[in-house]
Amino acid sequence: MFRLFKKKEKIKRELPPRTIRKEFHFEGNVQNIGFRFEVQNHAKPLGITGYAKNNDDGSVTAELQGSEKNINKVIKSLQNIDRIQIDSMTEKEIPLDYYENDFYILY
Repeated sequence: MFRLFKKKEKIKRELPPRTIRKEFHFEGNVQNIGFRFEVQNHAKPLGITGYAKNNDDGSVTAELQGSEKNINKVIKSLQNIDRIQIDSMTEKEIPLDYYENDFYILY
């Protein structure tokens, strides 16, 4: 058979020391206001990888991987945007993803 599309190989990356990955769950006024794009816009310049996605219940889930200092900068930045109202936020540390190399918005 013809092989029209070459399968993309995943390459395991070497991560900087003290890299962590956290999952955040945001509730409040966090959908239909560009929240996921704000997460991406604040994360990418700091070299943070991961994703942000809307949930059916009106909340947003985001996974951020990078240094704890930079992850905290992103969260603090989000809390200072006027149109965003975070009523509650939970976070938990989760296993690292050695194959991820960018920040994505999931649909």
